[in-house]
Order: sequence, then C-alpha cells, then structure tokens
Amino acid sequence: MKKGPSRAKESAVMKGLKQALRNEIDGAEFYRMAAGSARRDAVRQMFRFLMEEEERHREAIVNQMQRLAEGKAMKLERGASAKKALAKFKSPLFTDDLVKEGRQVEGEVAALSIGMTLEKRAIAQFTALRKTAAGDARAEKVFSDLVAWEQDHLDVLTRQYDQMREMYWEEARFWPF
Repeated sequence: MKKGPSRAKESAVMKGLKQALRNEIDGAEFYRMAAGSARRDAVRQMFRFLMEEEERHREAIVNQMQRLAEGKAMKLERGASAKKALAKFKSPLFTDDLVKEGRQVEGEVAALSIGMTLEKRAIAQFTALRKTAAGDARAEKVFSDLVAWEQDHLDVLTRQYDQMREMYWEEARFWPF
C-alpha cells in the first residue's frame, strides 16, 4: 500500500481528473449546441468534430481514472489519425458563401471565441495537473499529451477566428492599426 506524499499526489491527480472530466463534458455539450445552431455546413462540421474530440477526451480521462483506481500507471494513446483529422479544418469556414454573407457571422465568431476560452482553460488545467504529477513520468506524459491535444483544438479555433475577424474588418473597412 502506498504511503505519504505519493498517495497525496495520487489524490490530487484524481481530483484534477474529475474536474477535467466535468470540463470535457461541458465542452462536448457546448460544441454540440454550437453545431446545432451553425448556419453553414462547414461550421457545423468543425463543431461536430470538436464535440467528438471532447468525447474522446472524456473517454481518455475516464480510462486514466480507472487505471489510477486499479493502482496502474497512467497511459494515454492518441492515434495518428486523430492529428490527421485536424488538418481538414485548416480553413473550412472561409468559403465563398461565408464571404458573400459577410457581416452575418457574429454567432459563429462568438462560438469560436467561447470555444477558444474552453480550450485555454483545459490547457491551463492539464498544465497544472502535469505539475501536480511531477516525479511520475508516465502521468506527466499523459498530461503533456492532453495539453498538446487541447492546443491542437485551440489552434484550429484561433485560425478560424482570426480569418473571420480579418474578413469582417476588411468588409467594414476597419483597420485598428
């Protein structure tokens, strides 16, 4: 039976995983709602993809919690196909129909902004958990991998947000600098 700091560290990691699980459930639900209210197919596809990713995160976190409860070391596997799937969202939103609709993109921009906030929160949380797990190389790697996974999502959302913002500013003939 484990004693001392190791048990306390494990408890802190488990507590963090429980909060991360709640966040992933909230994130999946947000992306589900965003996909349901999106007016463009490309936007719907991106939010559905992110919803599915959050559901995969939830499954991965539950798996890690089970491993800890069974006294096993943490281990996360993310297939290469998951990273490849992100590549298709380099610019699905910046389509001809979007450009034609111009300023009617406020809802999508707001959803992108909220999604970015959720991903930043997840990155901060997994970074803190990685610090909590210091000394346990496997747990540190799991949390580093989760940070990378969330960073990939943030990158997709940021790229789309920046493109839509630039398009909106150009159409409005507004340049802040």
